[in-house]
Amino acid sequence: MPLMPRMPRFDMIAFDCDGVLVDSEPVTCGVLADMLNELGWQISLRETMHAFVGRLVRDETEMIAANIRKPMPVDFYQQFVERRNAALQAGIEAVRGVKSAIEQIAAASMPFCVASGADRAKMHLTLGQTGLLPWFDGKIFSGMEVARTKPAPDVYLLAAQTMGMAPRRCVVIEDTPTGIAAGLAAGMTVFGYAEHSDPQLLLNAGASRVFSDMAELPQLVLA
Repeated sequence: MPLMPRMPRFDMIAFDCDGVLVDSEPVTCGVLADMLNELGWQISLRETMHAFVGRLVRDETEMIAANIRKPMPVDFYQQFVERRNAALQAGIEAVRGVKSAIEQIAAASMPFCVASGADRAKMHLTLGQTGLLPWFDGKIFSGMEVARTKPAPDVYLLAAQTMGMAPRRCVVIEDTPTGIAAGLAAGMTVFGYAEHSDPQLLLNAGASRVFSDMAELPQLVLA
């Protein structure tokens, strides 16, 4: 009897954006660290990344105010966005190895998209500056455009519904516990990308497996 073709492991890959497709976290957190120091909070880049990666700056104003011990400037977030965008335009790179990984995944006709907590304008900026935007044309989903952003599952559920995929047949690529929680809440499998993250932290958050080199990704999702 002829062998039945093997079903692929997944029907779709949903990428987070910052830290997974684009190496934006050091740039963004560098701007934030500078602004926090200007307000009197003596905080390093490393400490800023630990405190803020995976969170929305606009949601952390109370925490910032508590640390600077005075009210936040009313235009703080607007100034942060302007300075962040200028820094991203000046120096943003794709995550190491991700372009080749996407080319292999596309060549295998595996559907994929990006589903991020970031706003659409920021994703267009970072994906555009790194040359990744054409791969995601019509497949960009923002947590700013759903009722709840990560760690709620809304953006991943929207991506699956729009792409016509069952969540249980989707795999999410995330680099933070917040994003992993969102993928799991959506009923999806989650792989943790840990080149710049603590692998054990991602495993503890519920990632099915963790990898640290994007060159490994095609085999993980297509095997």
